[in-house]
Amino acid sequence: MSEKSTDEVAIRTAAMDYAEGWFDGDVARMERALHPKLVKRAIERQTGSGEPVFVDLTKDDMLRFTRAGGGTKVPRDKLYYKVDILDICEEVADARVETVTYIDYLHLLNEGGNWLILNVIYTLNRAKQR
Repeated sequence: MSEKSTDEVAIRTAAMDYAEGWFDGDVARMERALHPKLVKRAIERQTGSGEPVFVDLTKDDMLRFTRAGGGTKVPRDKLYYKVDILDICEEVADARVETVTYIDYLHLLNEGGNWLILNVIYTLNRAKQR
């Protein structure tokens, strides 16, 4: 297997551990996917004013929310996962993960041979929520 295809498999695995870990409430998979310095962000809008509100989450936050059930309340028949690897450049990569509830853009870092999610910006998958 070429280095690039090995990286693609590892990046896809990290992305799926992150997504499936969330919807299965699987803390081990979520922890395996995340870099210790993870920063996950969203921009939400205040009701009424429309002013932006930034939501910032850490690895500890994600593990705590996953442990509390994460996305386990989403009906299993509605779940799907779509992972697109957008770019790989040496030790960094960019991927997009689409699920029924979210669209996440991931920045990954190859640290010691392991691809880990370092940064995430996400939004609701409004097209699928209608």
